[in-house]
Amino acid sequence: MQTNYLVQAIRTGLLLSGTFIISAQAQDDLKEIEKIIVTGQKIDRSLQETAASVAVFTQKSLEQQNITDLGDVLAQAPNVNFDGYTFSIRGIDAFNVSGGGTSYLASVYVDGAALPYRMIQSGGFSTWDVNQVEILRGPQSTLQGRNALAGAVVVSTQDPSYEPDMKIRVGTGNYGLKEAAIAFGSELIDNQVAFRFSAEKNESDGFVKNITRNAPSDYSDDQTYRLKVRIEPEAIPDLSMMLSYTFNEQEDGLSGSSPSFGNKKYSILDTKTFDVTQNDLYNFKADYDVNDIWSLTSITNYVISDYDYQWDGDNGFGEEKSVLTDNRTDTTFSQEFRATFEYEQITGLIGLYHSSLKVDDLSGGKRNITLARLGVPRLLVLPRENGGFGLPQNYADQILSLYADVNPVQLSTYGKVDQKITSNAIFADVTYKINAQWDILAGIRWDSEKQENSADRKVTVENGHLLPDPTNLNFDPTTAQVVSILNAQLYKQADDASGIEPLVDTSFDAVLPKLGVSYHISDDMTTSFIFQKGYRSGGVGTNIAQATTHTFDSEYTSNYELSFRSIWLDGSLTANANMFYIDWKDQQVNVQLGVSQYDKDTRNVGSSVVKGFEAELRYQVNNNLTFSAGLGQSKTEFKDFPLDKIGEVSPNLSGFSFRDSPEWTANLSATYVGDNGFFANINANYVDESRALSNPFAQGKVAGDTDFDPMDQAVTLVNTRIGYEWDTVGLYLTVTNLLDKEYLSDIDTGYDVETYGAPRQAALKFQVDF
Repeated sequence: MQTNYLVQAIRTGLLLSGTFIISAQAQDDLKEIEKIIVTGQKIDRSLQETAASVAVFTQKSLEQQNITDLGDVLAQAPNVNFDGYTFSIRGIDAFNVSGGGTSYLASVYVDGAALPYRMIQSGGFSTWDVNQVEILRGPQSTLQGRNALAGAVVVSTQDPSYEPDMKIRVGTGNYGLKEAAIAFGSELIDNQVAFRFSAEKNESDGFVKNITRNAPSDYSDDQTYRLKVRIEPEAIPDLSMMLSYTFNEQEDGLSGSSPSFGNKKYSILDTKTFDVTQNDLYNFKADYDVNDIWSLTSITNYVISDYDYQWDGDNGFGEEKSVLTDNRTDTTFSQEFRATFEYEQITGLIGLYHSSLKVDDLSGGKRNITLARLGVPRLLVLPRENGGFGLPQNYADQILSLYADVNPVQLSTYGKVDQKITSNAIFADVTYKINAQWDILAGIRWDSEKQENSADRKVTVENGHLLPDPTNLNFDPTTAQVVSILNAQLYKQADDASGIEPLVDTSFDAVLPKLGVSYHISDDMTTSFIFQKGYRSGGVGTNIAQATTHTFDSEYTSNYELSFRSIWLDGSLTANANMFYIDWKDQQVNVQLGVSQYDKDTRNVGSSVVKGFEAELRYQVNNNLTFSAGLGQSKTEFKDFPLDKIGEVSPNLSGFSFRDSPEWTANLSATYVGDNGFFANINANYVDESRALSNPFAQGKVAGDTDFDPMDQAVTLVNTRIGYEWDTVGLYLTVTNLLDKEYLSDIDTGYDVETYGAPRQAALKFQVDF
């Protein structure tokens, strides 16, 4: 196993930094590290005053490290990982860990608006004209409510200014990369109304070629447009309003390639496979200073997200084209009112929150599914008392060989899902200064949620005529009987997957406390300990096979966190760390009740533990050179995770780590800005190996089989950006994956598709700032 030189180097450097810090003396004329203000916890505090674990990327650091989209940001922070489809914080996937449930575990906010699921999943939200990105690690449930058990990502875009400005960037690179961006703004009414407009368009052919269609497979075409208007009427001097609209469209082809070609990145799908997401974000924020102590804030958001998806349902192997499609629309409205106060000894906020989400999802088409995924091999050997055939393995293999012509099974599918979620909350967060050394930190949130769900599904077998005929005279009576029953079972599975789920609603309430203490060792050194509750809301489920509905309860975490904040060398060095322990109860698990893959309920039967730390160092070596490093460890483990109730011995993931949860991550960056205009940045990030599958038993294998529980590879990626900067003009060469590291980011899970990480990509960029 690769412990990795980057992890070892950063670990050693952080240990040695204590000795270095004490002995070093800062130069009198050395610039301090820029002061970073954290806004994601709804009260502006400096990074050093924030007890929560936060990784912050300012506009300056985003540009210096060539961070162009949300996925790039997530790859540059310890204990955060992005794999191209989803991201995790402290080893906890943003969307799902346990397989069951419908609520998410982390959220992304842009100017206060929560981004919809598909927009987050694409990872392509541009950082052009973004002012700051904050990654809050650990539960944010007290302040953010639902979908924040693992943490949150808070993005703030550039606000309008009364001073006119403009910047333009163009770039080109290999693999067909083309990009163009502009941002400009000015005042419309003297010191009362100002605007800012930004636009960006990126195109790339990608590095996977479709040799069947002779076209790029993993192409991308992204564009983002934003208009913000700032209003500060002279008649009401303490009122400030911000109105903004963002349009974002992302179209991405299939990034995976066929495993049959090895490391040659070829796709053979005969149907164009892609997804398109169109997003409209409307934001209105109003701030009013009542007096020197109290201020009021109102944030209104309205988001519409349309997602369209097309997939080759036979993976390029069918005689006829099989196409799967999906169209999903998420419509979200949210309103927050809060009052912030700042007295001499006590500061804090109280607030009200309301949100409503409506999801309409329509899918259909033709697809292929293997007998293994349908559970047929297991069904044949499962004891009769548990609903199986009870056949010896060699006889079961003979039976399976009779189904070679129908493997995979060709299915015609139709699905319609409607969902409504309404949330209301009251929350408060305060800091009470006992004296110069001690602070009490406290917060609480009451959250109420109502869910309504309904669905309509229909599945039919298209190639049933290829099933073996039980009346075949060459079959012995036992084989004929097994074939007859198995054919009926296959049709029954299609029937089990079909049905109408009537509208079902349920409600949940949660009380989420937070309590902690901070001790100021000195003006430049603080340590804190915080306990707080996190939660993931419950929901409504349907057992399709049994045509029954059920509800499941919320999940809860108890989180214990110790933090350390310090400033050294007259402000030129900061060293911060957080240590955490998470006790996770009542996890929502899809428990298999019968041999049909559709015979399952969501139950609160799982439990887990997550523990680890992250440490980050920022050092202004001199006026030209800046250095930063981060190291994270997050060890995840299921304590109890039953997968089914079939048989006396049921599969259980107890002792397994979470899927896509690397134990170690590390980051390193150095930036040099010369007095003569020369600029250079080099950065590296390491991600440890991690489990590739949520449930390895779903592949039809058992412990001990080859590739039963495969791992995603550990990888270290190095990136650089070098160039020359004149007063208003900059010319840069950027290279990602500088060492051209080849690695699998997602293995084949039975769909004949595996995904490699992007190879070395170089681009030349030109930027002008007025």
